[in-house]
Amino acid sequence: MFLLVHNSEFQRSKYLSVFQEIAGRVYFVSNSVQSYLNLKKTNADLMQQIVTLEEEIQGYKKNLENLTDRMPPDSFNIGVDYPVYQYIHARVVHNQICEANNYILLDKGSKNGITEDMAVVSVKGIVGVVMNVSSHFSRVIPVLNSGFHPSCMIKSTSFFGSLFWDGKDPRYVHLSRLPSHTSCEIGDTIVTSGYSATFPPGVLVGTIEGAFKQKNEENNSLKVRLFTDFSTLNEVFIIRNPLREEQITVEKGVSEE
Repeated sequence: MFLLVHNSEFQRSKYLSVFQEIAGRVYFVSNSVQSYLNLKKTNADLMQQIVTLEEEIQGYKKNLENLTDRMPPDSFNIGVDYPVYQYIHARVVHNQICEANNYILLDKGSKNGITEDMAVVSVKGIVGVVMNVSSHFSRVIPVLNSGFHPSCMIKSTSFFGSLFWDGKDPRYVHLSRLPSHTSCEIGDTIVTSGYSATFPPGVLVGTIEGAFKQKNEENNSLKVRLFTDFSTLNEVFIIRNPLREEQITVEKGVSEE
């Protein structure tokens, strides 16, 4: 084989062609494996970039509010005079979607600065709220839980109500307790209202797919298709509101000195 390939141009070209094909396939498989092994680090880098961007967006929103209110320029310090929401990346360890009262377990806990009642979102929209925390894990009540009713609103009109899940299809929730004169259209976007110390205003929830009235109720209800796909959920962000305690104290009517 050596003499044949060495002394014949035709055989040498055939040999090189076959060798190149085999080598190319080997390198392709090798690169594919290497790329797969690097996905975890790449994904972690992307999640960190999203965290940074989200916090910057919150800062810009706060600056716009200050400009609208005609505040003096020296009050535009992001994160100092006006702290913004902070985002902590976490991975889903366990996820339920088929029970009436589902829960999600995350790989971040008190050692990562997580506390109860922190909001949890995905890159697409709302997920839930932290219910229990241990040193290294957090238990989350998702919107796919019959006991969780966050305040949400129609983005285009600002009519707001309570979000709830009927325990059936994990792709859909309902927005209830809307005034009878609520105006909306199919396809309108639902977002969080910001009327609590947990969720920032404007977190995406889903789109309207229908309207109806509950039995013995005059208020309207909307069928909402969630942006977050809970059946494939594996990466989330836990949101910390630096002003949460102050806001809750004021809401309870207790003055602080």
